Amino acid sequence: MKKLSILVGVVVIVFGIALAMSFKSELCPYVTVSYVVSKGEVRNVQVNGTIVPNSTKILPNNTLMFNLSDGKTEMRVIYHGILSHYQEGIPAVVVGSYYDGVFHAKEVLLKCPSKYKVAEENYSTSKVLSKG
Repeated sequence: MKKLSILVGVVVIVFGIALAMSFKSELCPYVTVSYVVSKGEVRNVQVNGTIVPNSTKILPNNTLMFNLSDGKTEMRVIYHGILSHYQEGIPAVVVGSYYDGVFHAKEVLLKCPSKYKVAEENYSTSKVLSKG
C-alpha cells in the first residue's frame, strides 16, 4: 500500500510539472516593435503596433507582407492566411516569432478600423467645438 501511495505521488508530481511546462510554453507576452527588433530573435510573443501605410505586399499562396510600427521602429511581418477587414494604418497585434529580420506571424489580430475612425472624428469635432 505504501508503494502505491509513493507511485501515485510521483505520477501526480510528474503530471504537475509537465502541465506547468506546457502552460509556460503557451504564454505569449506583449512586447513592442522596438523591443523585438533590438533583440534580433524573439520566440512566441505578441507585438502591438500599427500597420504602416503603403507597406503591404500580397504574395502568392495567400501570403501577406507588411510593416508594423510602434512609432519608433518598423519591422517586416509575413503572414500566411486570409485576413478579413485588413487595412493599412490601423492598430494590429501580431503573434509569432521574429528571426532572420522578419516577424513570422502565426496570427494577426486587427483592431476594428471603424471604431478608430469614429473616435478620431469625435476627437476632431470636440477640438473644433472647444476652439469656437
